[in-house]
Amino acid sequence: MRISGPRTGEILTAITGRETWPAHVQMPASLRDRTGRVVEKAMAVFHPAPRSYTGEDLSELGCHGNPLIVDSVMELIRGTGLARLAEKGEFTRRAFLNGKIDLAQAEGVGALVSAGSAPGADMARSLLEGGLSGDVGALADEIQVLLSSIEASFILDEADPGLDSLPSSLDALLGEIDGLLEGASEASRIYSGVVTTIAGLPNAGKSSLFNAILGYPRAIVHHEGGTTRDILRERLEISGVDFIFHDTAGIRTASSGPEEIGIQNTMEILKKSHLVLYVVDASAGFSPGEEQWLNLGEKTLIVMNKADLVEAGQGDGHVWVSAKYGLGIEGLLEAMTSLFPQDLPRVFLERHAYLLARAREDLAHCLESARRGMTPDALSMDLGAALRSLRDITGEDAPADLLDDIFSRFCVGK
Repeated sequence: MRISGPRTGEILTAITGRETWPAHVQMPASLRDRTGRVVEKAMAVFHPAPRSYTGEDLSELGCHGNPLIVDSVMELIRGTGLARLAEKGEFTRRAFLNGKIDLAQAEGVGALVSAGSAPGADMARSLLEGGLSGDVGALADEIQVLLSSIEASFILDEADPGLDSLPSSLDALLGEIDGLLEGASEASRIYSGVVTTIAGLPNAGKSSLFNAILGYPRAIVHHEGGTTRDILRERLEISGVDFIFHDTAGIRTASSGPEEIGIQNTMEILKKSHLVLYVVDASAGFSPGEEQWLNLGEKTLIVMNKADLVEAGQGDGHVWVSAKYGLGIEGLLEAMTSLFPQDLPRVFLERHAYLLARAREDLAHCLESARRGMTPDALSMDLGAALRSLRDITGEDAPADLLDDIFSRFCVGK
């Protein structure tokens, strides 16, 4: 647990009896109540300002994880009258307000805690380390130079506003923003994991395909249709993309009892899916009316299973496999990963994507105005608007209500 603030040292002394603490050195400490009774044997470390996470005096206590012990230590700290429970995200908010990190990096902390996939954690880690902040800062500096040249001409008649080179500079800036936004539309799927549902008619081989993809027998396979009634869920990383697979009950309209409930669950997960692998028995082909279930998810790959029983189709846009013999599985995995960015998107949070898109819109309007010979004051308005959007990403002059919204999504310990 963490304690941060100007009275941190007093709190440590009150609960341990130790008067002085070496900086950044973990020490064993007996935590005692007012009667001198030992509540817990803990490890404590004191980080004096400004070399701490928050930029203030900060201490960290490591105790046994039993909730009863944790509660007793929390009560011990509260009993000093020198501390209160932290609000959501308060430690990271203090770090931001004290200039230890910018707002984008602070959001990286929350994103790292909430990441739903290994690639998502990598994306959050890059954000926390200042990758996006550096890129955005460089863009803002370039725009500031252009804006300063134009504004200088308002004051000094002999100052060159640089209008001749402005279009090429704006073109370059637009290209840089486009590079940052590349893959942003799919970023949320990479960050949280691609929800992938295996669906199709009963006995099409969905569970066999599920097992073939995973590489081990996770689902029951039986010649009788309707074997799968509960949705089975597994996670698998393929070429840097985290897929969350769901093996579902076979879809058919004439069903009852537990199977009907399973089909209802299948329809619900289909509507929430980023990718649907719709399995068709290649030896039987499509059934009448089956097309109504092909596009319920965001993206769909039609997988023609049991290809060993027929001559595989050519150029039909489908993926042909034999789940029973493991044929075509590698090609299916390649087709799946090709639908999503192979390189990790640099922008994956909606707020950042929105602000970058808004800055791009202002720069594009400025470019159009420059080519039409608009006055410098009109151009400066567009440049100023783009600059403000970029600075909003890193949180310069961020309003309190924005900070409240961002940090309210954090857990108490951050």
